[in-house]
Amino acid sequence: MAGMACLRICIEHGARSVTLDGVTPAKIDKVASGYIDVNWRAPRRHGRVGPGAYVLIDPSAETLNGEELRQMAAELQVHLFGTQGQQDLCMLTFEGDEEQVLKFTTLPEEELLAMRGGAEPPPPEGRTRIVSQDGIRELAPWGSTPRVAAEQEKVEAPPVRLGWRGVYSLPSQRFEAAQVQSFLKPGEAEPQSDADFMDRDLQALDRAVAALEGDPRLKAWVGVRLWTVARGGLRDTCRERFAAIPPSVRERLGAMVYDAPRDLPFSAIGPLRDLVQPYFARVGLCVNDPGFYVQALPDALVHCVVFQLPEEDEKARVLKAHRFLSARGQYVTRSLRMGLAGVKTPRELELARKMGAHMVKGPMISALFATPVSDQVVPVTELPLRT
Repeated sequence: MAGMACLRICIEHGARSVTLDGVTPAKIDKVASGYIDVNWRAPRRHGRVGPGAYVLIDPSAETLNGEELRQMAAELQVHLFGTQGQQDLCMLTFEGDEEQVLKFTTLPEEELLAMRGGAEPPPPEGRTRIVSQDGIRELAPWGSTPRVAAEQEKVEAPPVRLGWRGVYSLPSQRFEAAQVQSFLKPGEAEPQSDADFMDRDLQALDRAVAALEGDPRLKAWVGVRLWTVARGGLRDTCRERFAAIPPSVRERLGAMVYDAPRDLPFSAIGPLRDLVQPYFARVGLCVNDPGFYVQALPDALVHCVVFQLPEEDEKARVLKAHRFLSARGQYVTRSLRMGLAGVKTPRELELARKMGAHMVKGPMISALFATPVSDQVVPVTELPLRT
């Protein structure tokens, strides 16, 4: 049986008819819709059924993953309110049969706020949870006694496995750098917490620094998660590690900031300028939405914008790559390079070449190597690089 739930966005003091700290009801819906569209991926389905109300369906699960919902709440909080708000945003989810799920979509916001404040939800029966950036709290299921949430066993994070892929320049037909990246074995789960993401990225940074110290001819990119540097609790650790990068390495090392949303939040601009730019030769932005709003990107903040192709069928990937690259004129005007990441097929590579992408990477460009790819000329017809 597929897991089905209604998700309601709940804002402290209510925000459906007023502006709260510069956040309008329209922006709440726009940001939440864009975020869910990118992160609730096929074969899962979703749909907006009202202001701040979404139906989520997971055909492979009987119930929705509470930890994933908590992470969604935390990231939407940052998208909307930055890192300063404590409990401005939370989500209420209701799981039950289809008829009752749809009833939950029409509950007045006053009742949602009352539930958030401690009031028991009204009937009918189902499972109601309050999800905030700090955790998950089960409410009494509608029309029944309180449900005690079972303690989930802490899943031990898999060891970090690192490899190198070449970053290829299409105009010059040469490998201009290498990017160190983690990879998972089949069945292994992605990191769940912000701290897990940070630990993985810092291990990759250490590997890149060691490689560049050992060979002064190499150039490399490392991944930096946007929400790691945007959140106050993790910034000090990042700043300390970034500041320790030797100057001789720093001039050959770029930071590819990933998990950037469609509309870069204002609260992330300061950390990118103050925490990332000073310690890396170049800063790139890796986005998951082909309609990334480049017009709002501040001047001189990043060197390039790379679209990460999704794990979907080739037709969907090509359509999204085409949409992203169709905005090339806007990027050229802003002196920004464009790239595609995760390129898997000759068709995707050819599209990138014809539409003027500057850089590409992925299995169709190079294999995953144990050591960095050196600067070398390789005709596009001879890709992927395998030795």
